[in-house]
Amino acid sequence: MMFRWPRRRATALSALPVVLLALAGCATSDAAPAAGGSTGPTASAAADALLPAAEGTTQYPLVLDTWAGQTELAERPERVAVIGFSPNLDALQALDATPVYTMGEETEWPWRDQEWLASIETVDTATREDPISFEAIAASDPDLIVAVNYVADEADFARLASIAPVLENAEQVKGDQISWQQTQRMIGEALDLSAASEEVISGAEAAIARTAAEHPELAGKTLTAATDYSDTGIAYYTVAGGTAERVVTQLGFAPNPRAQAFVDEPSVSDERLGELDADVLVVFYLDDAVRQAREGSPLFQGVPAVADGRYVSIATGEPGSELTWVMRRGASALSLPWAVDVLADRASEVVSS
Repeated sequence: MMFRWPRRRATALSALPVVLLALAGCATSDAAPAAGGSTGPTASAAADALLPAAEGTTQYPLVLDTWAGQTELAERPERVAVIGFSPNLDALQALDATPVYTMGEETEWPWRDQEWLASIETVDTATREDPISFEAIAASDPDLIVAVNYVADEADFARLASIAPVLENAEQVKGDQISWQQTQRMIGEALDLSAASEEVISGAEAAIARTAAEHPELAGKTLTAATDYSDTGIAYYTVAGGTAERVVTQLGFAPNPRAQAFVDEPSVSDERLGELDADVLVVFYLDDAVRQAREGSPLFQGVPAVADGRYVSIATGEPGSELTWVMRRGASALSLPWAVDVLADRASEVVSS
């Protein structure tokens, strides 16, 4: 299905075809902001102040091929709404491009520029745990919705597409297989900032390489990262070929041969706890109670990395605990330089002891 919009977004939703309005349901031009949402001080900022100057390399109209159908950018967007996981918002921050709408949950990370965040017109109180806030997104009057790796079904995509063109992946990608570089490039192309995006990617990769060079003691070692979700057990993060494994190998670690066993099913049953073993085992916990329960388990105590003291535990709220998010779904050009420093320091304590 191809969704199309008028060339000038200011024509607003009343100019959209009837069928799209029907899909939108609530997406009217006078839709009210979401309850509890906040509106920043620059609501009337000129559009050209929201994005850096165009590079002139992206040709519009630009067809956005997504897994749910095609959308089309008639011209360079000026008002961008960002939903989904933190790497989407990170990609705009890295480009010094200011969206007009974002979700509150993606604002609290250590790498977030709070001054830049304060310049966003609407920071919704809705989080990823809530239904998509279609009314608030429509009220921000976007001419592009960045939703890479986020939209779960065709009905939600259609409602978003009735508001503005939607940037999503051409194919749905498993959460542990997402390429942060590809996300950055997709957003850069849509905003006519491809060269700037390449500089952002190169800068992040150089930062990771610098951290690796500062920690030669990690070279060739293996590392397993996992999270104990208590009710559902332990999930293996550094699966073979996944985003987290690519990050740790950039840091100098060798691929863990055991990681291949968790590609299709990352859950680690009690019977398979021994397969967590590595030169360094990092386990994230929801809280200290979950950690104490796990560490009190004789089966867990029998994992060689635990028994030999090659084990790092980090619970939510402790310094560096945001690392678990970066390893799970939050890898980006902004988060990774911060995360690899934290990971390298903690891992170095283990291998140097």
